[in-house]
Amino acid sequence: MATSDSDKNVRPAVPSLVSEQKPALSRRAFLRYASLASGGLILAACSSAPAAQSPTSAPAEPTAQPATAAPAASPVTSATVPGDTNSATLGAAKIAYGGGACEAATFVGYENGFFEAEGLKPELVALAAGTQKEALASDKVNALQYTAESIKALEQGLGVRITTGLHKGCIRLLAGVNSGIKTVADLKGKTLGITNFGGLPQVLVQWALSDLGLDPVKDVTYTIFPGEQLESAVQKGEIDAFALYDPLAAIALNNKTVIQIFSTQDDLPYKDMYCCFIGVSQKVVEQNPEQAAAITRAFQKAAYWVEHNKPEAAKIMVAKKYVPASEELLLTLLNQYDYIPSAEKGKVNFGKFVEILKRVGVLEPDTDPQKLTDLAFVQVTPDLYPGEGSAPSRGVPQYSAQVLREMALNPQLVYSASHISGPGFYCNLS
Repeated sequence: MATSDSDKNVRPAVPSLVSEQKPALSRRAFLRYASLASGGLILAACSSAPAAQSPTSAPAEPTAQPATAAPAASPVTSATVPGDTNSATLGAAKIAYGGGACEAATFVGYENGFFEAEGLKPELVALAAGTQKEALASDKVNALQYTAESIKALEQGLGVRITTGLHKGCIRLLAGVNSGIKTVADLKGKTLGITNFGGLPQVLVQWALSDLGLDPVKDVTYTIFPGEQLESAVQKGEIDAFALYDPLAAIALNNKTVIQIFSTQDDLPYKDMYCCFIGVSQKVVEQNPEQAAAITRAFQKAAYWVEHNKPEAAKIMVAKKYVPASEELLLTLLNQYDYIPSAEKGKVNFGKFVEILKRVGVLEPDTDPQKLTDLAFVQVTPDLYPGEGSAPSRGVPQYSAQVLREMALNPQLVYSASHISGPGFYCNLS
């Protein structure tokens, strides 16, 4: 379903990414496989196949704009989110989505008029993962929620630009209670369960290992398991630890079968890392920068609205059938995401991911991480600051009996909610 980087493909020449030094790589075959598995595809955060078709209903009427639709107690509406609103007509903007729980800003941006407020005529387009990368790179769609895992494809010349960090996710490194693992350093010589090679959970663990002077590839054995089987694999002794997104990671922690080594909610430097960004086609960024800026502002404003109106966001997603889940489940999941967007901080995060992928050998030996970051991440509009800082850590989420039943009845929905997918993919939309 996903296109992958192949040794048989000729890597497009990207002279600006080449550094002056070319360090040799060891364990080339393994690392190459890691880049193949990550595939460069990875878009729209996380979902099962979208049940809804492209919306046919007209965008919200002026009376349904966020300024009036939001509850009176909410501090964030289209009127209170600062930033220049472009009154010019910037034309049609095709925004792709996959139907994932954490795509709330996409749905809210459309339904509550944030794109229209920026002078755009939005159209939502439901796309399966196997078509999203090509559609965005060829400008068949103009923007979508994106992840850092397409860094390899960007290195190879993918026609996409990242314009802002959108939201932060929930990744936990967990170890079996009887594994003897208490710190990252204790992972040496152990087996770590992951859902796919090259995914962000593995990258974060490799980052932590390399910071301790350990070999992030050789010192740990990585084993692929479906996300819902990782807790059982620890209990059976098939693995010693695993790195995984919530909700499955939090459920395992609640079950007291594992202990937490670190999480992106609680521990520096991970807690400030974005898992999802906004990708805009290179053609739009270069040929229509005003439209690229308007699209990015609309996403940023919608994200702030979601952060302060999560119950209402869940209602919208259910009412419009964007995600096949109950309001209770969607609200539980949305509460695990930190929707405080930033292009400035997002670029720093993105650059760190590039650096780590270079460090562990996924990127080419002659690629300069800073040049690749500068090429791929383009800030097209000033950041908005309706609030300061990050949301406080929410700790370990507690799940109601109804939410747990809903997850158990639809494991694929759990994947969609938590960025988990089968081997080789980050977001499995098929």
